[in-house]
Amino acid sequence: MTGFLQRTKHWLARYRRAIAPTTETPDAYWLRPTIQTAFVLFSILLGLEFRTFLLALEQPQLDFNAVRPPAVDGYLPISSLMSLVYFVKTGVANTVRPAGLVIFSLILWMTFLLRRGFCSWVCPFGTASEWLHRTGKLLFGKNFNPPWILDGLLRSLKYLLFGFFFYYIVKMPTLALHHWIHGSYNRISDAKMFLFFFNLSATSLVVFGVLGVLSMLIKNFWCRYLCPYGALLAIVSVASPASVKRDPSACNGCGRCSGACPNRITVHRQRRVSSPECTACYRCVQSCSHRRALRFSLFGSHTTLPAALYGVITVAAFIFAAQTARALGYWRPDTPLPMYKALYMQIHHIEHPRVSPHSPGQAMENPNDTVSVD
Repeated sequence: MTGFLQRTKHWLARYRRAIAPTTETPDAYWLRPTIQTAFVLFSILLGLEFRTFLLALEQPQLDFNAVRPPAVDGYLPISSLMSLVYFVKTGVANTVRPAGLVIFSLILWMTFLLRRGFCSWVCPFGTASEWLHRTGKLLFGKNFNPPWILDGLLRSLKYLLFGFFFYYIVKMPTLALHHWIHGSYNRISDAKMFLFFFNLSATSLVVFGVLGVLSMLIKNFWCRYLCPYGALLAIVSVASPASVKRDPSACNGCGRCSGACPNRITVHRQRRVSSPECTACYRCVQSCSHRRALRFSLFGSHTTLPAALYGVITVAAFIFAAQTARALGYWRPDTPLPMYKALYMQIHHIEHPRVSPHSPGQAMENPNDTVSVD
């Protein structure tokens, strides 16, 4: 029994070292992880609510009390990007997925103002990636870093992926973009996404399994090398007035900040951390033993944004944006419930327009065209 308790104590101590920054502070343990967990739980509850909605659609009799949660649109970034490009081209904010456009625009604005906090405070995939690499450190004693040359080549992949999507969307004629946004595939893409994750194929399980193992071995493998959403935010963050700033007169050059950074940024060698890989996770600031040496600053070098305030601003921004959009009537989609049910009933026959241009999923030639709901 004593041996078991000693081993348990050893593993708990090892886990504590795996998750903790070099210097322990209260918010290092609770603030960001609490907000991350809250957004993960929100995502799970949202998925369950959406599943309840889909189950109601599967009943023979249409339940007009069935409510689709609009926030699901926030999990469709490609559709939201198309909506934003369409808005820039035409000045028209489409009503097919308004919540998606609101959330996507909010994230871009927050990234411009406060850097990539979405990745390290909000994104459930970023949180899962972080949990995985901490688990890997617990199991293997450390995480592995690819050589710098290989790391740079791998990081370019996410920019190539984003560049492909962005080029394809931007080059679309405005009319084609309009038809795609109002087409059957886009209107039902939330259900397609849910069913994909709810009924993973053997191939998908293998792919996710490989990504999971790699994420345990290498910090933020998905986020660092493959996420096109992160690539977009990285590009936007370059122009951000916010950054971690280092005071050389107070810094002793110990390198703790660089060791704590999950994105391999050499913080202790820079006066201003301008790397697009910075996700405003505050781990470098929290690890610093000299409190005046590092701070997350806005605009001028003497303005400081504490981690607690950053977290409050992040959560408040999402709540405010959602409530404001709802109050202005730009939150719920314009797809009538009977149409959505009809689309859902033939969801397995609706394919991406580029995959099967003659399928029922083809972008409508006329935005008023719909499937029959009789």
